[in-house]
Amino acid sequence: MTNLLKSAPLLLALTLLLELHAVTGGEAQVQDASKPGVSVSYSLPTAQVSLHEPIVINFQVDNETARVIGLDLGQDRKGEFVFTVTSPEGATLHLPQYRHNGISQYGTVSVQPGESFSQSLLLNEWYDNFNVPGKYVLGARLTKDPARLEKVCADLAKQVETAPNPEAAQEPALMLSYIEDPIAVPYLARVLATKTLTYDKAIAGLKRIGNDAAVEELLSALNKNGDIADAAAHALSQMLDKISDARLKETVNKAVERTTERERNEFIKTQIAYLEYRDPNLQHTAIQELVRVENGLKQAEPALQRLADDPNQPSDVRAAAKDALQKLHPPPR
Repeated sequence: MTNLLKSAPLLLALTLLLELHAVTGGEAQVQDASKPGVSVSYSLPTAQVSLHEPIVINFQVDNETARVIGLDLGQDRKGEFVFTVTSPEGATLHLPQYRHNGISQYGTVSVQPGESFSQSLLLNEWYDNFNVPGKYVLGARLTKDPARLEKVCADLAKQVETAPNPEAAQEPALMLSYIEDPIAVPYLARVLATKTLTYDKAIAGLKRIGNDAAVEELLSALNKNGDIADAAAHALSQMLDKISDARLKETVNKAVERTTERERNEFIKTQIAYLEYRDPNLQHTAIQELVRVENGLKQAEPALQRLADDPNQPSDVRAAAKDALQKLHPPPR
């Protein structure tokens, strides 16, 4: 907070009352506590300015996390800021949010890991009545407009759906995935249904939101093709402890178990197929994997027995197959 200075003739002494709010993915949202690794700051270049001099506030977001932070600062990157001004007489005004008709700059900003975003805000665009010398207290914060947030979600989802190629779909999908608000769930589901190779971002976004609706969408994704189902199952397994509804938690647990078993069986099938290749390196690797994975040796027993009994196989491959069979059926002591 800027130190309070005594007012001088024809001067304004400004104190910036910082209402710091966490910046979360996709939107700059009002929250009670800052997100670890993300800091939001407002500052005044100087605490004392001349009467009628422009009043500038510096806004900065520092991202010390390992992931991209998405911001939507609103129209012209100003529309989501909310200011209050307390005059020298003690009256507090809640200033209207910035709005104008016509062409506007898009308000979405991405802050990369380890980087910062800053911009200057000319307070006179919100309030131009600093005409009495004295002490003014300024309040600054970012707000959340649900209707606007939904529009942002819809716009980003549409950009993914209409992208001319998968590469063009990546950025809007990434930005949508960092909108940690239930409003984003149906739009992430739309992205998940596209064939734009953005399913990983949609699943990550649903996992971050983590409400019941997000869980239901991830459960539905278990019925999709292999990679999508695998990613959804992995996300759900990491969300289990956070699901409060006992019935939904049990449903998720069973679904994850079924998917994990299916993945394991597919993996085992692939390794068994590799045993038939006339490539000793590939065969050795497949045997090692079958030893490692649960139920692998049991399912592969007929194929391993064929390898062990085949005189045309390299001797080291036959020996590795015999060792694996011994692990499955240890000799009596």
